[in-house]
Amino acid sequence: MKKLILAIATVAGLGASGQRAMGPKPRASELVRVRVFATKDVYDFKFGGGALRSIWFRGDEAPDTLVSSNVHVRRSEGLLVANADGTWRSADSIRVEFDRPLSTEGPSGVRRTYPGGFVALPLGRTELLVVNRVPIDDYVAGVINAELGKYTGSELWRAQATVARTWWAANQRKFANEGYQVTDDVRSQVYFGWPSDSTRRFDLVQAAYSTSGLVLLEADTNAFVETLFHANSGGELMASGWYFKQRPHLVYKVDSFSLDCPQTKWTKRISVAEWVGYFASYWGASTMDSSLRHAVLHIDQPHRREFLEWNGKKLRFRTVREKFGLRSSWFSTEVDGSEVVIHGRGYGHGIGLSQEGAWRMGQLGYGFRAILDHYYPGSRLAEIL
Repeated sequence: MKKLILAIATVAGLGASGQRAMGPKPRASELVRVRVFATKDVYDFKFGGGALRSIWFRGDEAPDTLVSSNVHVRRSEGLLVANADGTWRSADSIRVEFDRPLSTEGPSGVRRTYPGGFVALPLGRTELLVVNRVPIDDYVAGVINAELGKYTGSELWRAQATVARTWWAANQRKFANEGYQVTDDVRSQVYFGWPSDSTRRFDLVQAAYSTSGLVLLEADTNAFVETLFHANSGGELMASGWYFKQRPHLVYKVDSFSLDCPQTKWTKRISVAEWVGYFASYWGASTMDSSLRHAVLHIDQPHRREFLEWNGKKLRFRTVREKFGLRSSWFSTEVDGSEVVIHGRGYGHGIGLSQEGAWRMGQLGYGFRAILDHYYPGSRLAEIL
């Protein structure tokens, strides 16, 4: 209950891809070390929110502890310097702690609210490395918020919480050599702290803590499930071997729950010259070859296929998707004048959990365990001790 109370505390001051692993098995109480603003150059960073405790580390000296309402950290002439009481001082690193969520201001004045505490260290000669030290379930709540966006529902959130916790458990040492465990971007799981809306924050934290310790394991081993997910399958899940390594729990199957959702179908137009030119170049053929033009201008894919085939040659639909920035690799084509009309289904790679399908399952009354069973068949729930 204490954690839920902390989740709705008022914030003052500044305001608001995967490895398969067997261990080491993490503890449910473990702190996650997340590099924030990982894709940005961070030169200064501000903390606020109340009586902050900043702990200053300098070589072999005993650390100093200051209490202040704000802490401003930046780089100056190669040094890490900070101001907590009106005076700028240097340090090797600084840890900032607070009993409630912290208000922060990062690059370009972006303001976010984070649970847990922080460590700020020098990075190179001019930048800062800012790491959020956060309890695992508080981190999971933030991942749910960022990864699912507008899609809500307690069972959907509980399913995504289990997925997020499993991913972290399998990838917790991904960036260990760089002084943190994971980043806050798509190289890990998207994480921007907690929302400023206290009601949403409470519900997110409740979803995370109601599944505390739960992870997905392969049915016959202690290996963590590779918990891939995407926005919408279009109605059929893709086998993981079409994109990555084949996994027993990431298989082709019908997914009717992803039908009639906002991102089930899509359309895109590309010039005939550009479209045909790409395939002709890839296969070393003439753009005027009639059989080639027919093969690529009249693609018919009523069900997911791995390859487009022509004249004994193959090209992965995945490759075409990446070349033209398509929402998915499941599409058919027709010609409209000088343009190719691409009619597609689904959004993302189509492997593992479909977020819109899981959302629909929650709306229909399915629990989070049933959602996970559907999207990761052959897996089992286990608890981190």
